Amino acid sequence: MCCRKNSGSLTQGDGWQKGFAILLLTLLLPFAAGAQLKASMALQEQVRQAIARARPACVRMWGFDTLLHQRSSAQFSGVAVKEGYILTAAHVATPANTYRVMFPDGRDCIAVALGKIELSEDKTRPDVALMKIITHGNWPFAEMGRSAWLQPYTHCISIAYPESLNLAKPTVRYGIVSEPLDERGFIRSSCMMEPGDSGGPLFDLDGRVIGIRSAIEVSEKNNYDVPVDAYLKYWQSLLTPTTYHVLPPQNEITDDRAQERKKLAVPELSDITQFDKSVNFPTLAGVAVESKINYEVKRVLGTVISLRGTPMEKTMGSAIIISKNSLVGDSVMVTLRSGKTVYAKPAFRDKENDLVLLQTTLPASSGIPFKQLKDGTAEPIKLGTLLISPQADTAAVVSISGSESTDLPKTSSAGFSGATAARDSKPAKIHFVRPGSPAALHNIKAGDLVMQVGETVVDNAAAYASALLKYWPGDTVSIYIKREDHTLNCQLLLTYPPPVNHHHPAEYFAGGKSMRRDGFAHIYVNDAVLQPQQCGGPVYGLTGRFYGIQIARFSRSSSLLLPGVTLEEFIKTAFAMGLPVYR
Repeated sequence: MCCRKNSGSLTQGDGWQKGFAILLLTLLLPFAAGAQLKASMALQEQVRQAIARARPACVRMWGFDTLLHQRSSAQFSGVAVKEGYILTAAHVATPANTYRVMFPDGRDCIAVALGKIELSEDKTRPDVALMKIITHGNWPFAEMGRSAWLQPYTHCISIAYPESLNLAKPTVRYGIVSEPLDERGFIRSSCMMEPGDSGGPLFDLDGRVIGIRSAIEVSEKNNYDVPVDAYLKYWQSLLTPTTYHVLPPQNEITDDRAQERKKLAVPELSDITQFDKSVNFPTLAGVAVESKINYEVKRVLGTVISLRGTPMEKTMGSAIIISKNSLVGDSVMVTLRSGKTVYAKPAFRDKENDLVLLQTTLPASSGIPFKQLKDGTAEPIKLGTLLISPQADTAAVVSISGSESTDLPKTSSAGFSGATAARDSKPAKIHFVRPGSPAALHNIKAGDLVMQVGETVVDNAAAYASALLKYWPGDTVSIYIKREDHTLNCQLLLTYPPPVNHHHPAEYFAGGKSMRRDGFAHIYVNDAVLQPQQCGGPVYGLTGRFYGIQIARFSRSSSLLLPGVTLEEFIKTAFAMGLPVYR
């Protein structure tokens, strides 16, 4: 878990997006397009190479009882360095305990925790801990850099394992160093983190470790890392498996600044704070979508797709709009980039991918050509690809692709009944009904036996839970209950599960998470700072290549990109359903 810290106010240039905004602003201006595109592409390539060098050594960990062969702690992160040592954070490690260490290539091993430093007057400082791999093997390792080399606006990347995603491979995020060393001895950067990232590495663009993930504040711009120099200073003391409550003796480290990497030249990052809204992104197709759901106004973005020249044009129209289904009601108003407002009709919905197809009257030349949906993502989106998400009335949001194509199982987006069966009960016996839940409203009680969910007969608690997972919030499902000598058929309108308050700063970022944020197949994680109503719009690469749409804000450090190939299949399915001709 990441600790909450209080720190000073932000200075200018904190967001890494600001740096890319400047690059992209000038890259998209006609008189400078060639030179700036070249510089931006060079920076993207440098990011990709740094990820390739550093990622193999980034590990996922948890406490592990080697006698009972069972997990004994929450998940956290670390990085392997030379001779089988692992750098991590003190607040996730206990000296002499054993830990399971999992590498991105699928291999795993056991490590033992050595020394850690947490001061008695403030246990969050300096948050330094060291481990040693004790399983024989040839393990990947990352090069250690020097935090003394850091300067404001230094570009950096994080490669770690956020607990919310629960993925076997790490997620990459990008940022800029705001303060190389703050008043409490930490690196402050805009490279986002959240619980599970603790102990993970922060790298420079040469793929060298410059810090270890430690803590956050509510704002996504405030993230704190232990300077890697702290490990170098106290290395000899950290080899002893003990907790130091005062700073131990230091060992000397050389300050060979001749090895410092030459930084990629970029414009001064504090000059411009946002994109000029007059910039025309290539094949721009974003629109604002407004509707009502249960009498509440919902706003989201949409993406215009051109069907011109396809067999679908005659029945579906020359252009359609795709948006986020869970935020679009039945009566829809669309505001185009020109400011013109048109009405749209929801013609087809796909709950599995949270997509809705809107039909309306649009210019024939509007939107992203249908062929580009597949072409843009026929090949996987590479880690470290720079992504541009234009917004309706604010600066474009810039992010990087931080994962390979992955699946996120349905958890927070599963239909919720409120009736929980006793674990391992046969048949499924209700032991708790949440007050105010759909089950409570239909008078389901503790002690009732669940016999069937929809068309699925269930005979145990696991089968009951599995049957419910097929449904989404808003679905109505028949649940057959046996109570004493009679059977009840309860028609439950499922809702979203109630939110769980973790009382952690990672849960309080501006705008919060999307309600529908999981249950997706083949999505890409990226670090776009979006609010839920800013999802549904198009995502481009540096050269205007269309990659897909932002479908959800998943967590503090993660948004989700649904690729163009998924949109293509969605439109083909809608066409195959035989939608009425739109006029």
